Amino acid sequence: MARERIIAGLDVGSSKVTCVIARKDDSDLPEIISIATAPCKGLRQGTVVNRRETESAITTAVDQAEEMANEKIDNDEVVVSIKGQHVESLNHSSAIGVTRTDKEIIIDDVSQVMSSARAIRLGNDKEIIHIIPQEFIVDGQKGITDPVGLEGSHLEVNVHIVIGLTSSINNLGKCVSNAGFVCKNFVSSILASGEVIVSPEEKNIGCVLIDMGAQTTDIAIYLDGSSKCIKEIPLGGDSITMDLARGLGTSFHVAQDLKERYGSAISTLIDGKEEITYISVDGRTQKKVTKRTICDIIRPRLEEILSFVNDAIDKTQYRDVISAGSIITGGGCQLLGMKEASEEVLQMQARIGIPQYVRGSANGIGNPSFASAIGLVKYSYISDFEKSGRYTTKKPGVVTKIKKMFEDMI
Repeated sequence: MARERIIAGLDVGSSKVTCVIARKDDSDLPEIISIATAPCKGLRQGTVVNRRETESAITTAVDQAEEMANEKIDNDEVVVSIKGQHVESLNHSSAIGVTRTDKEIIIDDVSQVMSSARAIRLGNDKEIIHIIPQEFIVDGQKGITDPVGLEGSHLEVNVHIVIGLTSSINNLGKCVSNAGFVCKNFVSSILASGEVIVSPEEKNIGCVLIDMGAQTTDIAIYLDGSSKCIKEIPLGGDSITMDLARGLGTSFHVAQDLKERYGSAISTLIDGKEEITYISVDGRTQKKVTKRTICDIIRPRLEEILSFVNDAIDKTQYRDVISAGSIITGGGCQLLGMKEASEEVLQMQARIGIPQYVRGSANGIGNPSFASAIGLVKYSYISDFEKSGRYTTKKPGVVTKIKKMFEDMI
């Protein structure tokens, strides 16, 4: 029996830091045992702008999560999400010749072709966050997920590479370190969400994941079981809230409450004539507003964000192969009518993404706001090799070698 371990995911966002603690044992799924959040104003659109504020929020979130779980994170190690407009991705391929007499592909060949794929030209200010195998090709035969043991003279791999700005990565890493924790891995926030939101079937036939956060909206397109591209739009739920605050002459906090309790993306889903009482920005004066007016303020900004998403999809080569439609997650997806608005603007079927593929009864485990943080522990729970669904082999020693190889690459 494997030793039980306590693992943690740390989602450092623009409005809050979320820490998820999970128990790792012999089960196929991590057991979520606590979820804690702390407000954070130390980041802007995923980039650290106030180190002390960020460090304080990290410490608070982790301490609260450990107290709720009544557990201590093993070795103080956390898997940390990373996002921001500095994060980009590209698809790349590499090939090697198999020169041995027997022509049987071994794990060393896979390691060599993956290392070759990693050798791309980057500016001195950028570095690789992920290199994810999409498929292997042996002597022209495409769609191979496990080339080990096959015979061939030519081994090729197609990979999805996620790249980030070194300074931004280092700044976030320093915040985690100064808060007293060890960053085990950085993981793309949107890909972490995909681990617990998108089903294997959706990834296979083609879908787009949309994660609407406070200040950014991230998208990831999946096809043939793997991520194909990721994009980020510098607008999120806070943009809608600010429009409400300005339009109604109230504070951001009150506007947020109005949006969450009475807002809707579709006017037909509400009683538009119903009046809501709220407090003006002066903190004293009471005002009234109809639900229809709230909806009328929300709708233009939401349409703008979804239009940017639509444009981002159109700029890829995958629009016509997104057969499973869109999956919307993150805090922004909880707005009433989000599914219908997305279908209207994107012209494809949509669903709301609720975290799954984990177990446990921690408060918030089904909240889309925590999708990325929950996805981080799922990512940590299994090796990247298993995560990408790329290898299943019963040869003694091969699985261990493959896991180690990809852990070293990430």
